[in-house]
Amino acid sequence: MNGKGKIDLHTHSSASDGLFSPAKLVDIVASHGLSAFALTDHDTLKGLNEAADCAKKNDIEFVPGVEISALEDKLELHILGYYPKRQEVLEKYLFDLQKQRYKRMEKIVVKLNDLGLQITYDEVINEAGEAAPGRAHLARLMLIKGYIPNIDQAFSRFLNRGGPAYMERQTLNFAETIDLLKKAGAVPVIAHPGTAARPLIDRLINYGLMGIEVFHPDHNHELINYYLGLAHEKNLIVTGGTDFHGT
Repeated sequence: MNGKGKIDLHTHSSASDGLFSPAKLVDIVASHGLSAFALTDHDTLKGLNEAADCAKKNDIEFVPGVEISALEDKLELHILGYYPKRQEVLEKYLFDLQKQRYKRMEKIVVKLNDLGLQITYDEVINEAGEAAPGRAHLARLMLIKGYIPNIDQAFSRFLNRGGPAYMERQTLNFAETIDLLKKAGAVPVIAHPGTAARPLIDRLINYGLMGIEVFHPDHNHELINYYLGLAHEKNLIVTGGTDFHGT
């Protein structure tokens, strides 16, 4: 990347749980005067070609990426992978994750029905469109039906880990996820680490982590300064993004 102008290295499209198509997302990026952006959809590469073509037409530098969930000892982290050169290495695992999303959603809907929320699996699939169904699609449907006053409450009351409708899913652990991304030729970066303990970050670095998403809406000035210092100390790439989903 040339590093000139405004950039956003963390966005989502309707290929996963964003509201807008990759093409529409590029239009939004262009309207905000960005010189470069990354599409980092959850567990899929499906939107990359469309986004790349539209970005080229708008003279915007495009960074292909993906955001993969990793789970270890009931702690979930999101790992961003930028510039996956060997996408076929990722495709089989991501395809399996997509299949899991459908099975998981069926179970979540049953739990919500047991709690008295009248939501059907078909309604969630319709809300997801061409994407594999995720909790964000379900949360939007819950909002539409008036079960919650805002999206955040869908997660805090029902869908977060420990909530009455939460369902665990099978993923790779931290080391396996980073290794998979590196085998695909991607640059692994931890997304929005928040208040992650230093020993955990050090462990991820030992696994091959190459960067930290320092700038994120969830990070205050104290966290930003902390991670800037850590990145400098460990010679890690510094990234930042809005985690834009459409709202």
